[in-house]
Amino acid sequence: MNRTVRLLRNGLGLLLLLALAAGAAWLIAQSRPRPPQAAGSPLPTPTAVRSPAPSRSPSPTARQPGPPASPTPAATRVGQRVPFCTFPGGEPPDKGGPGLDQYQFSEPQVVLTTTTTCIAIADWLPDNNRLLLMRGSLTSNIERIETFDIRTGEVQLYAERNGHNGKAVWLPAVQGVAYSHGLPNTLELRISRGQPPETITIVESAGNNANLGMSLAVEPGGRRLTYLVDRAIGRLQSWDSVARTNHATAFDVSEWLPPLDLSQPNAQYFVTPLWSPNGTRLAIFAGQSLFLVEPGANRVCEVNRGRWLFIMPTASRWSPNGRYLAVIASTERPDPLVRSTDLVVLDVLTGELSNLTLPIKHGPVTSVSWGVNSRHLAVLVQAIPQQQRVNYLLFLLDAVAGDVRQILPASSVGVTAQWGEQIAWSRNGRFLALECPVSIGVKGGLQQDGLCLFTIDTHQ
Repeated sequence: MNRTVRLLRNGLGLLLLLALAAGAAWLIAQSRPRPPQAAGSPLPTPTAVRSPAPSRSPSPTARQPGPPASPTPAATRVGQRVPFCTFPGGEPPDKGGPGLDQYQFSEPQVVLTTTTTCIAIADWLPDNNRLLLMRGSLTSNIERIETFDIRTGEVQLYAERNGHNGKAVWLPAVQGVAYSHGLPNTLELRISRGQPPETITIVESAGNNANLGMSLAVEPGGRRLTYLVDRAIGRLQSWDSVARTNHATAFDVSEWLPPLDLSQPNAQYFVTPLWSPNGTRLAIFAGQSLFLVEPGANRVCEVNRGRWLFIMPTASRWSPNGRYLAVIASTERPDPLVRSTDLVVLDVLTGELSNLTLPIKHGPVTSVSWGVNSRHLAVLVQAIPQQQRVNYLLFLLDAVAGDVRQILPASSVGVTAQWGEQIAWSRNGRFLALECPVSIGVKGGLQQDGLCLFTIDTHQ
C-alpha cells in the first residue's frame, strides 16, 4: 500500500514539473519580439507570399443554396500565421470642421412601391441618378435585379435569380451586374448586361458555397471583380470583365486561418473582401478576423480587434477617402433572436477603433452609409421598445467629433431588407435612399414595401 502511494506521489510530481516546463516555454515564445515593420505602412511584410497558381477553374464544393443569416465566428485566433498591423500615424482630423447642421434634409418622398416584393438597396450607380435594387418576391423564390432611375422612374431589369444569394454588384466597365445564382445542387457566378441584353456564367460551384455570393467586390476602376469560390477558401480570384479572363491573386486566405474540418458538412469560414475607393487597400473579413492587404506590395496583416466581434461584414463600408472603415460590431456573441451591436470605425492611419455612440437606448445597428466628405455617416438602428413590427431610427453621425443628429422618428420608418441593404447615400452627397415600407388602407392594415428618397442641401 505504501509503495503504491509513493508511486502516485512521484507520478503527480512528475506531471507538475512537466506542466511548469511547458508553461515556461510558452512564456518565452510569447516574449519574443516581432520582426521590424515597414515604415509608412500599417502592413508588416510577411516572410513570403507565394506566387499565384496558373489560372484554372476553382474546385467546387458541396452545400445547400443560400447564405447564412450571419457569419460564423472563427473558433480560434489566427495567432502567428499573420502578424498584427502596426499603423504609421498621421495628422489627426480637425474636430472643429463642418458640423451636422450644414445638412438640410427634405421630407422623404416615396418614389417606388410594390405590394408583392421586398426592396433591397445594393448601391448607387456612378451617375448618381440610378440605384441598383434587388426585389425578392414574397410569394416565390425569384429575386429581380434591376436599376431604378430617380429622375424618370424607369426600372430596367438586368437579371432574375433563385433566392437572395448575396448582394449584387455593379460593373461600370461593362455596364452590367455581377451576382450569384442558385440552381439545384449548383451555384453560379454570372454577369448580366442590359444593353445589349447578355448573360455569361463565370464559374460554377457544385452545392452551396455561401462565399461565392458574400465575396463579390468590384475593384476600383470598375473593370475587375474579386470573388472567392470555395468554402475551403483558398485564393481570391480576379475576373477581368472586359478581357473576360480570370486569374488567381497572390492571397490565399486559408493560410491565414486555423484549418477547417471539412469532414463537417457545414464547416466554413465566411469571407467578405472590401476594396478601399483608391484601391490601395483591401479589407478582408474572415470569420471574426479582419485583415488588411496591400495588393501591390503583396503584404497582409491582421487588425487587433481587441474586445470587438465583427457581426455583419457585408454591411461594412469604407469612407470615400479610404481612411476609415465603418463596421457593425459587438462585445458579446449575439443571441440568435436578440442582437446587440454598435457602430465601430477603424482609422487605418492611427489604428484606432472608435465606438460611435447614440444618445438613446437602441437595438442593433443594421446599415451605414458615408457622406461625400468622409466624415459624416447615415446610420440606421432598430428602435426600442418594439411594437407589432420592427421600427427603425435614422441618425446622422460625425465620425470625428462624435456629434449625433436624428433625422426621422421611429414611427415613420420600418424596413425588411437584410442588414447593409437598407440605406445608401449618393456619391455626390445630394440624395439619401432608404427602404421604407409604408402602411395603407384602414389603420394601416395593408403594407407596401417602398423606396424613399431624401433630397439634401448643404450650407456652410
